[in-house]
Amino acid sequence: MKMLLIVDLLICLCLPFRGPSGTEVMVAAVKTPECIECHGDLVGKEMIHYPAEDACDNCHESTGASHPSEDSLGFRLMDSSPALCFLCHEEGPARAHVHQPVAEGKCLACHDAHGSSQASLLLHEEQELCLGCHNRAYSSDSSETGNIRPLVKGSNMVVHTAIADMGCMTCHQAHGSDFRALLVDAYPAEDYVPAETENFGLCFLCHDADIMEAEETEGATGFRNGRQNLHRLHIQGTKGRNCRMCHNIHASSQKFLMEESVGFGNWEMKLNFAPEEQGGSCFPGCHGKLSYQREL
Repeated sequence: MKMLLIVDLLICLCLPFRGPSGTEVMVAAVKTPECIECHGDLVGKEMIHYPAEDACDNCHESTGASHPSEDSLGFRLMDSSPALCFLCHEEGPARAHVHQPVAEGKCLACHDAHGSSQASLLLHEEQELCLGCHNRAYSSDSSETGNIRPLVKGSNMVVHTAIADMGCMTCHQAHGSDFRALLVDAYPAEDYVPAETENFGLCFLCHDADIMEAEETEGATGFRNGRQNLHRLHIQGTKGRNCRMCHNIHASSQKFLMEESVGFGNWEMKLNFAPEEQGGSCFPGCHGKLSYQREL
């Protein structure tokens, strides 16, 4: 009878733990079963941080006080964040631009230390996590960021496909980057730059480079008059216009992410863009009203 009880106990300790969400995960019940009795909800997630899955004392150590107790926690972290995190995670190469939470050592501003239902142990779904901070304007030495939330979450807004379908990390690095604004590739801050593809590496991760290079096209862009590529017409030369002089890179209330106006010194210049079924027209301050038709 005693042997049967021992066998039953060993079987129970090796069974998956069913967390409050109903997700079955293997936990460190053999190494730290007493922790799981009270703190099972911390590891009852779809994605489990490896140290938490292995054993709680990978990160926590006893203070010598009784636990649980109303007077003392009884346990403490072996080190503070981010030093504790870097016991396992590599710091990575130094970057020219570092995300503020990373620079401040606040790994837990974005990640759950024990487990999460999100990939990379994120606290929330990627876009909601980013918008938790980017719901107000920020500025730094290399860039300025406006309030992104009303753009991508506003009603009747046309959201950039890269954001709507793939998320913020399509264009931005979460921890740090050698490109300004934590971008994954080059995108200039200046309004006027030479029309060379390497200056707009970020855009051409998705968009066809013929937008900039081809004088005539049928498929690279819808902004054409017959086959004449009007994108190239606007951005060619050493004083090519930046994409954002006409487009909002996150979202817009107009089709094709068109801006209603663009800053020109201290002056806000209306673009007066009006889309049509086979083309459109614009009447900005830099030229009179012009229209285009894809089918002539």
